[in-house]
Amino acid sequence: MNLCYQERTDQLRYLDRELTWLQFNHRVQKEAENLQNPLLERAKFLGIVTSNLDEFMQVRYVSILRDGQGENRDTMLSSGLTLQKKLELVDRAVTQQQKMQYVIYHGMVEEMAEQDICFYPKLRFTDAMQSEIKRIFWNDVMPKLKIIPWGEEYWPMNQKKLRLMVKLQPKNGNAVRYAMVSYPGTPRLFKLPCEDGSICLIRHEDLLRHWLWMMFSQDDILEASAFRIIRNQEFPLNPEEDVATAVREMLVKRTTGDVMRLEAEENISDEALQILAQRFSVPDDQLFRVAGPLDLSKLMMTCYGMIRRPDLKYPKDQQVIVHELMDSRIFKRIGERDWLLFHPYHSFEPIVNLFSQAAADSDVISIKTTLYRVGNNSQVVRALVKAAEAGKQVEVIMETQARFDEDANLSNTEKLRRAGCRVICGIPGLKTHSKAILITRRENSGLRQYVHLGTGNYHDGNAKIYTDMGLLTSDGQICSDVLSFFSALEHESRDLHTEALIAAPTNLKTKVFELIEREKQHALVGRPGGIVAKMNSLLDEQVTDALYDASCAGVKIRLIVRGICTLIPGDERLSRNIQVTSIIGRHLEHARAFIFENGGDKEVYLSSADWMPRNLDRRYELMFLIRDERCRQAIENVLMLQLMDNLKGWRMHPNGDYTRKQPDGKLPVNAQEVLIHSINEVFSGRWEGFHQN
Repeated sequence: MNLCYQERTDQLRYLDRELTWLQFNHRVQKEAENLQNPLLERAKFLGIVTSNLDEFMQVRYVSILRDGQGENRDTMLSSGLTLQKKLELVDRAVTQQQKMQYVIYHGMVEEMAEQDICFYPKLRFTDAMQSEIKRIFWNDVMPKLKIIPWGEEYWPMNQKKLRLMVKLQPKNGNAVRYAMVSYPGTPRLFKLPCEDGSICLIRHEDLLRHWLWMMFSQDDILEASAFRIIRNQEFPLNPEEDVATAVREMLVKRTTGDVMRLEAEENISDEALQILAQRFSVPDDQLFRVAGPLDLSKLMMTCYGMIRRPDLKYPKDQQVIVHELMDSRIFKRIGERDWLLFHPYHSFEPIVNLFSQAAADSDVISIKTTLYRVGNNSQVVRALVKAAEAGKQVEVIMETQARFDEDANLSNTEKLRRAGCRVICGIPGLKTHSKAILITRRENSGLRQYVHLGTGNYHDGNAKIYTDMGLLTSDGQICSDVLSFFSALEHESRDLHTEALIAAPTNLKTKVFELIEREKQHALVGRPGGIVAKMNSLLDEQVTDALYDASCAGVKIRLIVRGICTLIPGDERLSRNIQVTSIIGRHLEHARAFIFENGGDKEVYLSSADWMPRNLDRRYELMFLIRDERCRQAIENVLMLQLMDNLKGWRMHPNGDYTRKQPDGKLPVNAQEVLIHSINEVFSGRWEGFHQN
């Protein structure tokens, strides 16, 4: 996917945000193509690509479309693109990705058939299959169907849900008419009995079409095509209301957001498609016929979960359980030393145990925590409920603005409040994106506090697939600073000055500038200067300018950026000493970690924040120095290992394109696989010499 969209000029300093995001999704798509990945894992990657594109259309596309077609469409952006040109390039990239998705999908279906996994219509129905289809239809599908005659009002109409547009010809010869059949679409696939031991699957819409005649017995069915709509989901909150109320109102608006995209099966007639387009006010350039089944995200994810074929998946992870943190002595262990956990290579269970022990321990008097995403049926929420019911003081900063988790967070808020927890539902004007736990315990020496600070959410499900780091400590200064941080949140203060913690929006951005400038000054006088920075996205132009400036002074800068990166690496004028790597593997890279050479006296930090304006200026975020030598060395080992990755690592080029790194005679390195099998060695001195050879 070539995003070299213009001639390079001396004025170009930044790449476009949305185009670099689409480059990231392209890299995910390449994992779906990569034959070195197991077949069902490739199917899963394909599902992620579709899910990512859906979210892009829901959240980002409305402003791109509005600006690209508006009166100011000729306005030049800092990326060197006009708003109109940006819209053209985004539309082209989205279309290319969608077309390629279905090329990949059809190839996968053929490969699955070779593995005795068969999809309808490439099945010959047996009597047993027909009997099972009938049973499923009457028991599971028919009771949930809703038939809506065309023209009848049915707003609001949920987005992303599959429906059938049915064209009917009455048997008495009257004029044709249309109806819409709404069905749950869950499960996305049904399994049918196969006599030869194969796995036989039929999609929900195909099973429904098989018995559609039962619902329209007085008509001939001329056409029955599946479609779905994707709505704009990005609505600003009302600043005059409290956050929870504003979020609830925003969720209502989402049900009637403008339709940004209408997808239909390839064989839908022009007439039916235009009727749908008119009904949902969708222009022609937002209508898409797809060469296969709709919603590959649910389809591929369902396929992955339904098919029990370990030989077609990655070997099951063997997570390391830190047993010292798995019993009631967890506070004693944290009091003795700092602990660094790297999920999912380390199990998340010690964090769940921390909450559980805090709830059960009679000496614990209070628990304070921030929650951004925890999901439904959360072990963490259950532990906090138990703690409150046991009479402990429990305070939760629940971020109800966490995109697409708003409903779950509002529901969890009610559970916690009913149990007696004090819950703050977000701070007006700012998101609380930091990850922190503060536990106060009564001990012989008085009150003692214990802290967890992390780069990821307290979500026990996500912790199995996202890579995140977390520090457990009882360091007095850190604990004091975390207490001050919670006090600032309680009082909705943006002014937080601490010694061991660096907080946004108070001074995190300023600190990043200071650290980059310090490396520049070291380099200018010949002292060791270098930066290794790992994050999800790099977008802030001021930070980018500081990195350019440091590069020109001779600072070697190595960035590991999973997704959006608007910085231009390897440019002789701007960034000859900057290289950018992106790792796309079986786990979603989510940790934020930073190494500053500091003249030979290295400093290592972890953070909840990416280098983006929203994180640095409009969110409560935390960055913290790692003081313990073992923890510091472990983080450095991980980052050095990831820089070596030449199997799942991608190198970014000055034009914004990426190419996959190659071993080229070197030892092949897949950093995630090394960590899966050698996390203990990487987290100890036994691994220290590996990256030096």
